[in-house]
Amino acid sequence: MRKHVLGAAGGVLVTLVAACGSLTCQPVPVTVAQKDERARLEMVSRGFTSETGRLQEVRVPEVVREYWVRAPEGTWYRVSADQFRAVEVGGTVELCR
Repeated sequence: MRKHVLGAAGGVLVTLVAACGSLTCQPVPVTVAQKDERARLEMVSRGFTSETGRLQEVRVPEVVREYWVRAPEGTWYRVSADQFRAVEVGGTVELCR
């Protein structure tokens, strides 16, 4: 009985390791045909207050920036601010896929 339990646990472990392996970054070079910086207003949590005698979340508006690049075939990819600043149109950026 004990061997069956250990065998089953080992099988689960192998499955988990295999599944996690597929989540690793596969760098893919993308040529940048266009760049776009987008901004939107979003309500974000800035802590809690108890001015009314009960705990309430404090939400304030904040500008959230997103950086996007378009590949020549038309697909848009979201990139970090650093990647956006480092690449020019016609250049290549490495993205995880």
